[in-house]
Amino acid sequence: MASPRIAVIANEPTGVLSGKNSVGAYWHKALALAPDLHFKLIGTFVGSNSVVIHYQGVRGPAMEVFFFNEAGLVQQAAAHYA
Repeated sequence: MASPRIAVIANEPTGVLSGKNSVGAYWHKALALAPDLHFKLIGTFVGSNSVVIHYQGVRGPAMEVFFFNEAGLVQQAAAHYA
């Protein structure tokens, strides 16, 4: 998973995490910091092995892309913010 927020929340300067445990720990901390977090869906875009979610977050518009492996599981994700 790649996100500029990872550098801030997980103290990982590359902004990239690998593995379920690292990503899970990041989301646990991120959600604890924003208990009233909510998003407004703007749109979804479907690719051959990916999905993009466009939404309005608390800090402004954002898009996240999820790439799936042959088993249909997310193998890579990246968040993008305006």
